Amino acid sequence: MSLNDPQWGNRGNDGGGGKRPNQGPPDLEQLWRDLNRKLSAIFDRKRSGSNQGGDRGGDRPPIQFNSRFLGGGIGLLLALVVVVWLASGFYIVDASQRGVVLEFGRYKESTDPGLRWRLPYPIQAHELVNISGVRTVEIGYRGSEKKQGTQGSTDAD
Repeated sequence: MSLNDPQWGNRGNDGGGGKRPNQGPPDLEQLWRDLNRKLSAIFDRKRSGSNQGGDRGGDRPPIQFNSRFLGGGIGLLLALVVVVWLASGFYIVDASQRGVVLEFGRYKESTDPGLRWRLPYPIQAHELVNISGVRTVEIGYRGSEKKQGTQGSTDAD
């Protein structure tokens, strides 16, 4: 079977089933018009099927803000904001760290490595403390004195 065969892939249909050979890709403009028509039918229920406006074809009645419309939209938006706020309380503590949870700035608890959750800002906050690192503090000029001593011995030779 050749790839140039116009019937390639349509052998089992016997010409039926609504498929026409060489039909080509669907018209994108028609798909866009169908999508717009379906969306306008969903969101604009008062619009009638025929165009009664004459020259005003695109005019639509103003949206009426009722309590059901506002309550549903605002309630959904408020619920989304609360979910995002609660999700901001997740944090990850590495194996070399420990987490310190602060409630209103005061120590509340220490947490072990892993995925953790705390009450979100402004109620609680967390700090990650590295417990495996070695911290050293050098006091005085010991490091700079050593360098000068080696330079001084080379000058004397």
